[in-house]
Amino acid sequence: MKYSVGNRKLTARRQDRQYLTKAQDGFTLVELLVSVALVLLMMVMFTEIFQIASNSITAQRGLSENDQRARMITTLIQSDLNKRTFQNIIPFSPSEKAFAFRLSDYTDRRGYLVISENDPNNDSDDVIQFTTDSNITSKLLDTTPYYGKASVLGGDIFAHPNQPETDDARISPDGTSVSPYAEICYFMRGGNLYRRTLLIRKPLDLETTNSSQPQTAGGAEFFDPANSLYSGNFWNDFDFSVYRSGTPTAYANFHDVKSLDNTTLESPNFSLGRTRFRFGYDHATGLPREYVNDVDGIAQFIGRFTHQETSHPDFQYPQAPSNVSGSANPMNPTSSSLILDRNTNVVNQYASTTGSRRSEDLVLSNVITFDIKLFDEGLGQFTDIGSSIAVDYASSATPAYRNNNPDSTFATNIYDTWHIEYDVDNADGDNNHATGQDEPPFRPDDGSGNLRALKAIQITIRYVDISSQQLRQMTIIHPLTNLLAD
Repeated sequence: MKYSVGNRKLTARRQDRQYLTKAQDGFTLVELLVSVALVLLMMVMFTEIFQIASNSITAQRGLSENDQRARMITTLIQSDLNKRTFQNIIPFSPSEKAFAFRLSDYTDRRGYLVISENDPNNDSDDVIQFTTDSNITSKLLDTTPYYGKASVLGGDIFAHPNQPETDDARISPDGTSVSPYAEICYFMRGGNLYRRTLLIRKPLDLETTNSSQPQTAGGAEFFDPANSLYSGNFWNDFDFSVYRSGTPTAYANFHDVKSLDNTTLESPNFSLGRTRFRFGYDHATGLPREYVNDVDGIAQFIGRFTHQETSHPDFQYPQAPSNVSGSANPMNPTSSSLILDRNTNVVNQYASTTGSRRSEDLVLSNVITFDIKLFDEGLGQFTDIGSSIAVDYASSATPAYRNNNPDSTFATNIYDTWHIEYDVDNADGDNNHATGQDEPPFRPDDGSGNLRALKAIQITIRYVDISSQQLRQMTIIHPLTNLLAD
């Protein structure tokens, strides 16, 4: 009996110890709270680390994409410059007229190249514009032709094959055209770098396309207002270089390869070497428009009109006068009716969303500077046109050739390859721009009569990388080597 009672007591004590042991295996409330806090802290730390890693990857991806974009733009600019038709960059002079019969062989001085500096201390008001030929030499690594928009004329390309839409030799209309020749223009406005491309027509080689002016099967020109065959807005429907001419009503006439010839003296000669036949220039005076006033009457740099503006239904020019009151010719540098919106950096009268081709000419955004310097051989370094240290490019020899910069000191800072016979100031009073003796703005020599060709340019582009908020810079030093030289 005693043994049984003792056993029961011993068993009870063991059970009590087991119960106490089990009770001690749990966590107290304080321990649980501390554990939860530590877990939350670790989760926050992991989240922060993940965000830092993600942001770093995003920033690196953004930098990589922008670097890739910068390389693409560098390649694009260099390719365009290599394709320039004016390879031997010595501007024409009227003194060369005596040797015009020999100049027909000067295939390395076709078309033009122009660089407008404006204020040498402002790196956002430069323009470079030139003509190109993608097949100019077999030395080119890139022979890609230029493409642009071309609307169908007459409703049927088979019935009317002489039109830009057929120049690419495609059977089905696709709204595009192609040419090895083009006018190219780079400029900056409102933090955006633009590249306008205007094709110089090369008609498809058919018996029915013996004229560069688009025609019906019966030979009627589509763009001649007398024929009432076209009523659209030209630079919305066509990406082509044209000049305004014709009687009794002027209209858009297409440039072709003959327009690259600077040595033909007979009239009429619509050579692009004569400034009045270029994009961005007044076809009456031959002077470029690079400024438009804001609402306060302060001149603002625009460079050239953008695709958004020229595609606006009120632009119309050069096929017809613009619908904007007081600006029938929007290229007229003396016209003051156009107003630039400082917030959008678009001309108000051409700013609505009906300008359907917005940003088609945009190549880089968030740009801070677009600066072009010429290699000044007399100075021995790159410099801005009209800068205080310039030697070869200190001041223009043709002050009548100027843009509409309100500061007359800077308005003549324009380098131009010119034409063998061009009268821009009409000093002889005959109102004929095809006659006269105006010299080019700059034609430097070494002091002994040996002409100095422009050998190189330096283009500096600074832009903000949005993903990293870093200021990036690319500098292109491009030798203007004559690729047609033996």
